[in-house]
Amino acid sequence: MKQLEQNINTHKFLSSLFFSGVSFCLSFYFCILGVPLYIYSLPIYAFLLLISLFLFYQTDKHLNDFMKEGITTFTQYQFYHLCVGVYLILSFVLFGVSVAYLPFYYNGGLVFVWYCAPMSLLCFISFIQSKKRINVLKKKFQYDNLDNNLEKKE
Repeated sequence: MKQLEQNINTHKFLSSLFFSGVSFCLSFYFCILGVPLYIYSLPIYAFLLLISLFLFYQTDKHLNDFMKEGITTFTQYQFYHLCVGVYLILSFVLFGVSVAYLPFYYNGGLVFVWYCAPMSLLCFISFIQSKKRINVLKKKFQYDNLDNNLEKKE
């Protein structure tokens, strides 16, 4: 169980996600000020978001290996539940930003649209992956609970 707890570390991907959000907000600030520095801060945001997604998929891979071995815990469920919320909200925000900047496509919005739309799609894919894992874990917990109830009755 110790090895399972070491593989579930939300701080790994949330810290890079936090710094990605900071650089994203800075790019908005620079764009509002009219300073062309947002062109340099958006790639930093995208790179940090990709690191966060990579770390999520590494953790997901380790947890999936444990689920294949039959080891399921509530901490796995908590991890995926957190990821569902984070990536769903992030996907909607990035999609909203890319749609909001469509009217400003030629006045700097081009950069925001082409950075936010693909990242929104990647976050939505991570949301779907987390939702699938939650459904598998729910079925496993319900099946185990049903088996425990049957054993108690006998």
